[in-house]
Amino acid sequence: MTTETTNIPINWLTHPTGDPFADIGGLVIEYLQSKKPDKSIMELIEEVTNIYVNKWDNNLHSFFLNSTITHNSNKGQKGIDKTLAFYKGLWEEKGGEIGYCRITGQQGKVYPGARDNHIMSGSATLINFHHGFESGIMLSKEALIRIFFVPLGVEQMGDKVAVLMSNNEDVTRFFVQKNVDDNFRDLGSGISKSILRSDFSNPTNALFDYANQCIENVQTATLNQETGKSDTKGVTLNLFHFTNFGASPTINLYTLPARTFLFYTYCMVYYRKEWQNFLFRQYSSSKFKNAFFDEVSGQWENDKEKVEYTSYKTWRNPVLEALLNGDSNRIRKAFLVHSKEHIFNFKIVELYQINIRNMDKRTLGKIKALADFIVDDRSDDEIKKAMTRLNGAKNTNELRFFLLKLVDDNYKKGNKEPLFSIEEYTEYLFPDGTYWKEIRDLLLIAIYQKLHEMNKQVEVELEDIENDN
Repeated sequence: MTTETTNIPINWLTHPTGDPFADIGGLVIEYLQSKKPDKSIMELIEEVTNIYVNKWDNNLHSFFLNSTITHNSNKGQKGIDKTLAFYKGLWEEKGGEIGYCRITGQQGKVYPGARDNHIMSGSATLINFHHGFESGIMLSKEALIRIFFVPLGVEQMGDKVAVLMSNNEDVTRFFVQKNVDDNFRDLGSGISKSILRSDFSNPTNALFDYANQCIENVQTATLNQETGKSDTKGVTLNLFHFTNFGASPTINLYTLPARTFLFYTYCMVYYRKEWQNFLFRQYSSSKFKNAFFDEVSGQWENDKEKVEYTSYKTWRNPVLEALLNGDSNRIRKAFLVHSKEHIFNFKIVELYQINIRNMDKRTLGKIKALADFIVDDRSDDEIKKAMTRLNGAKNTNELRFFLLKLVDDNYKKGNKEPLFSIEEYTEYLFPDGTYWKEIRDLLLIAIYQKLHEMNKQVEVELEDIENDN
């Protein structure tokens, strides 16, 4: 099926469509054609069919149910012959009917796509699944051929298949080409038995690992060549986690939003050491008990063994979960608990509050000024009393009373400049919609970082925070 726009023909085997599965398959075809320009599409289909049958032993049940490859009756050469006959018939446009492809939107010959040749579609026997009681979703030959190539461009993640898509095509293309290269490398070494298997079974951890790979390798998405600075604004990662197998096909979508990806990128590019020291401490595993984190080696250790990042990166990480789910309370509490014991660049907190929480920079500036006032020129005992009162605030009124007490202290010290004006109090510290605990916790974080800078140790029990966390 070919159409023309301003006299430029469109190749619907590779042209973007917006359908995640079709676009992954299209990028696989695009890459294979660039690597093997002398091969026709039917020759590529034959090569890939031989991989699926002879190298992977027909193990594509998560993609195609009871297909010419996966049905028990289609083992060996029989499966190859039936598959090639099916796609040869498609390519030569045998049969079918005139209609509009549900993926490309183009008019021409269309064919039914069901669970045997299309991912996450209805069964051909359950015609009430499809519009007009059709025997499948009606697709062009190009759309169905693209779907056939999907397994080469994706990964097995736990008990399901992972398809990574981005609104930035360079990002999607990078991961598809990487998967294709890894597949052919393993096939050449004789160790490939099925589609690539991810190190992860947890989609949350996997998404942030994809983000790390993107930050390190996809410069067009993350680096402004003119300024040399990160430029990931607007880049989103979407992970489709699915299986088309048996009686329980299922699919889940996990999204790393653009602003979260931007925040994460800034942390990794500009504050990597401090960010990783914080993030790595959040990992935990029920199978690795009585462990502590060694900041120097970057390992988790207990009396019996040491575990490196390549292993513990698959453990559960509540902070990554909170970032993905937009749970700002948990993120803030994790910042506070970490700040109590460790130096933590307050710039990271500011980045989070500004980019994720849309907080006014002037609010953060005023919080830092308050922290300076509480710590500077005070004894450890005075600082401890102030922090205890601040941590003990249980509602908005108690926090407001604490801040007004600081104003009184400032006046009694004979300072001519007010600690904050009425406008700053109402517009920055307590603007409409502000959550009082957020201000309290941020002030505590700023105080702890100020104490770390001054090499002071003030013990205050953060029972409310630590119990919640």
